[in-house]
Amino acid sequence: MQHRSVPLASIWAQTADGLLGSGTEMLWRVPADFAHFKAATMNCPIIMGRSSWDALGRPLPGRTSIVITRNPDLKLDGALVAHSLDEAVRLGQEDARERGSERVWITGGAQIYTQSMPLVDELVVSFLELDDPCLEKIKGSEHHVYAPEISPEEWGLDLSRSDEAWRPASGDALRWKVEVFRRL
Repeated sequence: MQHRSVPLASIWAQTADGLLGSGTEMLWRVPADFAHFKAATMNCPIIMGRSSWDALGRPLPGRTSIVITRNPDLKLDGALVAHSLDEAVRLGQEDARERGSERVWITGGAQIYTQSMPLVDELVVSFLELDDPCLEKIKGSEHHVYAPEISPEEWGLDLSRSDEAWRPASGDALRWKVEVFRRL
């Protein structure tokens, strides 16, 4: 029996220089972008690495969480466990078909985003301009992780689904916008 393939997409928030966070936590709070993330991923399976799961601290309501780990004995309450990206994508595809989801989302962290770049068809990226107190906090953090490069040879901006103008301030962001990239 042939199963339809559900599109695979990545969603993340970054600064202009591609900073995603510290590797274990978000370094900013932007409630409007959190709401955007929630609306985009609701009723869809989400795939993440173990550090991203630990940073969340709980399953996100209305979504199936699939956590990639190297630990063969790991069991998580409220999440499916996968031991490779391929296994996570397979579980996500199965879950998406069962619930009628439009896509399977890659939600972090940096290693998972990079590993999944050859597999995804779409990138939904929030670009954040952060306020000075938040920037100072970032400078004081020990470890930084960055988003994969969005190569113009591989990715085109979908103008119909991207913000033309910056959105207003929210939390630590002076302004922010969403850009959607599709594989060429």
